[in-house]
Amino acid sequence: MTDHTPDPREHDLPNGDLAVSSHWVWGVRDATTVADADRPLYRLLMDVLADANVPDCMPARLAAACDDLVDARETVTNIERGVVDVENVGYGMSYCHKVRDAIEAHRDRDPLTFVAVGCSGSKHDVAGAVPAKDLYRRSYWTCKSDYGETIGDEWAIISAQHAVLDPDEPIEHYERTPDDLAGVPVDSNERLPAGEPVETLLDQWAYRVYVGLTEWISSVSGPDPRDIELEILLGRSYRDPLEERGVFDRLRARGDLSIRFPFQEVEQAAGGNGNQMGWMTDEVAAATAIATDGGSTDGDE
Repeated sequence: MTDHTPDPREHDLPNGDLAVSSHWVWGVRDATTVADADRPLYRLLMDVLADANVPDCMPARLAAACDDLVDARETVTNIERGVVDVENVGYGMSYCHKVRDAIEAHRDRDPLTFVAVGCSGSKHDVAGAVPAKDLYRRSYWTCKSDYGETIGDEWAIISAQHAVLDPDEPIEHYERTPDDLAGVPVDSNERLPAGEPVETLLDQWAYRVYVGLTEWISSVSGPDPRDIELEILLGRSYRDPLEERGVFDRLRARGDLSIRFPFQEVEQAAGGNGNQMGWMTDEVAAATAIATDGGSTDGDE
């Protein structure tokens, strides 16, 4: 196979699959099929490898063999005796390194920021269901919701009643804290992230938070998984029981996942609600200023 930009011939099959072939003057020299379900990854690989100088059918075979772009990168780095076997075709180190480098260059971008904020003990007295973000009240909640909306590409609410909430999800008024769940036995077959049995309502809440965060993180999966920076804005009464049950240790993403706890890790935010509000307000103001003036950060901070 000559070293050139992939430019295969493609033919739609009646069942939705795609026939992909490489031609030369004497006829077909290579051919494979991309299943209909693998087409999104194939199109992505064709874009990513447009200038990579790899064989025509290599993107198609990677799309058939891999789940997403992260998996494709891992596949081409698994070199044994100078080649990588992809769908029963061996590709040499040179081709594999070109694919790896192209994928890494494509993925060299800012990660998504996910912000999870704790709910508020202060709530509006409402009749019926309202969007979760509109149920909570007072300035502390306003700072947290402003922070989530401004800093986060996505944001969610961690609630003692509902575990992980979309801010727009309708909920009714409730009164519950993690302290209300401690020591209350529950009959459950569920297991905490590290494998311990769920024995109390507090265990069950931690399990539900873990499942909710996992599903939330997975919601950005697809052929091109993004790296995620997850910010957890919780006080100790919420963070500690979750941390003690391994919720944050077991979270995973298809891309890289980093987790930080600004209320405990940022010096300006330490010391109580007032300091946290001041830090969140400053962060929102700085982000808004950057967005407004196109990136200039001149002036006082």
